[in-house]
Order: sequence, then structure tokens, then C-alpha cells
Amino acid sequence: MSARENVLFTWRSCSSATGGLAGGRLDPTAAQDVTRKVLVVDDDADWREFLRLCLEDLGYEAIEAANGQEALDSLARQRYRVMLLDLNMPGMNGLEVLERMPRNGEPPRVVLLTAAAVQDVGGALRSGPHYYLPKGASRDQLSLLLQSLDA
Repeated sequence: MSARENVLFTWRSCSSATGGLAGGRLDPTAAQDVTRKVLVVDDDADWREFLRLCLEDLGYEAIEAANGQEALDSLARQRYRVMLLDLNMPGMNGLEVLERMPRNGEPPRVVLLTAAAVQDVGGALRSGPHYYLPKGASRDQLSLLLQSLDA
């Protein structure tokens, strides 16, 4: 099974186990609400797609960015409640994105994504009120994290 097929299989499995959201349809009013917008920034297309599919199943509007520059461009155009940000990307890494992020309005809550152990991302976590989600996390782990951010 290819990585892409594995991502889709995993998403279908977790989606069908939960029944999906409204039969897989989003509430049309949710897309207009900034509190439901999540920017997913990761150079790994399969992981980014998995996160997008899970977020949409959870009722969020997910916008994808494949690199740091795309993330900054998207942040300049619209507001997000949450940004899922890969730390280790070629070109501009996640820390550089944080340093160069537009400072207009309320910044998104940042969830750092990495395959590294949490002790290896300690410096990044200390640089601000950020959160951590390991690559390979499940849909349920993502859901719990997003719920804690809404609390």
C-alpha cells in the first residue's frame, strides 16, 4: 500500500468509526467562522492531506500550505484560529515562519508538528504559547488537542 493509500485508508477508517460529521458534509456556516479555520503547513503532502481530511471531518475549514512562504502568504490574506506548523521543512523552517508571521490582529494558536521527540522541540515550545502534535498522531489525538484549544 502506498503512503497516499495508507493516509486515505486511515482517514476512512477513523471517519467511518465516528460516523463522520453530518454524513461527511460540513455545516455551511462553519466555513465563514474564523474560529473554525485551520492553516495546515507541512512539506509532506500525505501528512498534510491526512490532517486536512481529519479536520474537515471534525467540522473545521482546513487550508493547506506546502512550505513556509505559502504559509506567510496565506496568513497575510486571512485570519486563522489555529495553525498546524511543521518545524522541519526545507527552505523556511517552522521557527522562521513564526519569526516572520504578520503581527496584525490576533495571531493563530500554533501547534508544532514534528517527527522529533518532544524534548527535541523544547526550545520552540518555549518561544511562545505553542502546542505540540507528533507526526503520526491519530484523528482522536488531533480532536482532543483542538478541543483543549477551544476551552
